[in-house]
Amino acid sequence: MRLLPRSLSGQLIGLLLLGIVTAHLIVISLDGGSAGNILPDARNNAIESIATAYRAIEACGDCDVEALLAAMGSSNSSYRLVPDAPAVPEIDESEAKLAADLAASAGLPPTAEIHVNVEAPATDTYLPGRRRYATLDAALRLSDDRWLQASLRPVVRSQWWLRFSVPVSVLPVLLVVSLFARRILRPTKALAAAAERVSRGERVEPLPVIGPSELREATAAFNTMQQRLSRFIADRTTMLAAIGHDFRTPLASLRLQVELLDDEAVREPMRRKLDEMRDMIDATLHFARNDSVREPTEVIDLAAMVEGICKERSSLGQAVSWNLPTALPYRCRPIALARALCNLIGNAVHYGHSARVRLTPGDRTQGLSIVIDDDGPGIPEELLERVFEPFFRVESARCQEACSTGLGLAIARSCITAHGGEIRLENRDGGGLRATILLPA
Repeated sequence: MRLLPRSLSGQLIGLLLLGIVTAHLIVISLDGGSAGNILPDARNNAIESIATAYRAIEACGDCDVEALLAAMGSSNSSYRLVPDAPAVPEIDESEAKLAADLAASAGLPPTAEIHVNVEAPATDTYLPGRRRYATLDAALRLSDDRWLQASLRPVVRSQWWLRFSVPVSVLPVLLVVSLFARRILRPTKALAAAAERVSRGERVEPLPVIGPSELREATAAFNTMQQRLSRFIADRTTMLAAIGHDFRTPLASLRLQVELLDDEAVREPMRRKLDEMRDMIDATLHFARNDSVREPTEVIDLAAMVEGICKERSSLGQAVSWNLPTALPYRCRPIALARALCNLIGNAVHYGHSARVRLTPGDRTQGLSIVIDDDGPGIPEELLERVFEPFFRVESARCQEACSTGLGLAIARSCITAHGGEIRLENRDGGGLRATILLPA
């Protein structure tokens, strides 16, 4: 189960919210146990008020007790005399402590009969700026066996601030972070998109160096890297063009001399050998130049392209079958990708006598795949990677045709790698070889 969101902005917002919630939990743990308890000053005032009323009645003598009690009452306190002890529930530890403090304040012994009952507010519905009150009922036995019953409303602690501080602190954070996170991370998304295009072999314009200092440094480094790569490719292309010219000049001279020979039996083998040398040189220079990177990128129907290659092979009498989706738009360099597919399908038909092609669409995490199965003898496990090396052949006797250079798989891998993908070879359980092309979606 993934708890953090995938995007950096989402993770930043999540971490900020986690910090705010953690801070509130710490405050609750430090002060939460006192929520609903009577404030110390209110508790002391309530005890002193009840003790004062008790002492005043005891010292009243023949005075008007009812008038005295009425004078001592207020909006949050009332006193009256009752003949019998009121029924009160069993007291808890805090109420017992309050009764002991009341006895001490009234000058009574700890064993004096004092009944205390405290009821906290049932619900926390008070708004900021308004006090919360508990109900404190106390009864003390007088010297004439009557009871002084007091009912007070002392102020209690409240955590109403939690109801307001959480949204007040969270909502502005969400708003500010949402607005600025996208702006701050916009260069990161542009850098990721540009890197993805470069991985496919595309040429992108230098990115603007904006954003925080770390992103500025990363963007500047990316622009420098791309400039150096472009310069390296241009220099290598120029060098290979010169090499190709130097190779073709003596070949053309030799070809001219061969054509001037009168003996056809001697001329034809020499002509065939020169053609083979020319093809090998062209294939080698093509592989070294890596023309798949120089081809412009465009959006094509990949399913239609694969179907066209398969139909062309099938029309030549080759055992090629295919299972493709109706349509699959894909951004690629079509000539290079078609060359890789032709090489792999050609190998499957030549060595496995058949080719079954399957195209499976994918998503941004898994990508798409093109699977090519044949019914041939397969390749030894230890050679599955070596066959991609230039000029490497599993069996030299199988590749004696003039058109074979040992570069087919190497060129195919170069084309697919230039698209940011990869090729995998594996022997199937039922026999035959499977070639899997994995491309980013």
